[in-house]
Amino acid sequence: MTVESVIFESGGNRLVGLIHVPRAPATQAVIILVGGPQYRVGAHRQYIHLARHLAENGIAAMRFDWTGIGDSEGDYPGFTDLSGDFGAALDCLTKRLPELREISLWGLCEGASAILIDGVRDPRITGAILVNPWVRTETGEAKAFVKHYYAGRVFSRQFWLRLLKGDVAIGKSVADFMRKIRRSLQGAGGEAGSFQSRMLRGLKGFSGRVLLIQSGHDLVAREFDDFTSSDPEWRAALTEADVTRRDVTDSDHTFSREVWRQQVARWTADWMHGQTD
Repeated sequence: MTVESVIFESGGNRLVGLIHVPRAPATQAVIILVGGPQYRVGAHRQYIHLARHLAENGIAAMRFDWTGIGDSEGDYPGFTDLSGDFGAALDCLTKRLPELREISLWGLCEGASAILIDGVRDPRITGAILVNPWVRTETGEAKAFVKHYYAGRVFSRQFWLRLLKGDVAIGKSVADFMRKIRRSLQGAGGEAGSFQSRMLRGLKGFSGRVLLIQSGHDLVAREFDDFTSSDPEWRAALTEADVTRRDVTDSDHTFSREVWRQQVARWTADWMHGQTD
């Protein structure tokens, strides 16, 4: 494969990216999108490894810096307002590789949320890979902590040993727990016009394929599962859409171990090639 640097314009700002081009002409491509204020390398150089794996398997891959992130110009507008960057990146990629027939978007955390908010609105997009999508609300975060964190600590031998040794500030822990309980009893927070409702509209309006990858040891992933399973519209949308789900049972949010990172890359390439079993 070859790696080509590109500079393209979005909203009057110059954005910087790289395109990993397979040796043989590619008809498929993945645009890798960062989540949060990260640049195109990603945590643990994850996006470099993913792009290389895809290119080695005949799939072109593009990774770039959002406006105001990394080497790109401008001020970062936030993950809910990236439609201009999506369009500019697609224009750049299709101009360089006009033979492409399938283009999917791959995003982690806020990158996955941005895909549903703005990315899938472009008719050139045929697939979406959503990795630990971000649907954070104060209520949802509190529910996730109570259900998936505090419940586990109660049954943890290590926690009780630390408590008996005096290594746990019990007063502070109880106060924090009660705050989380109070917040968890509030409404879900997915009101019309919220970024979560915009994500839902994006999913419902998308006719392409979806790959959902969730980490087992990640409160962001658990909050997404809890949020969507408790909402009838989200449940219906995920059921009706062409969704393939994969779970990395022991992984953290950013797949920090080599075995987790490789598994995600393999699943992505296999899914692009139509292998979903």
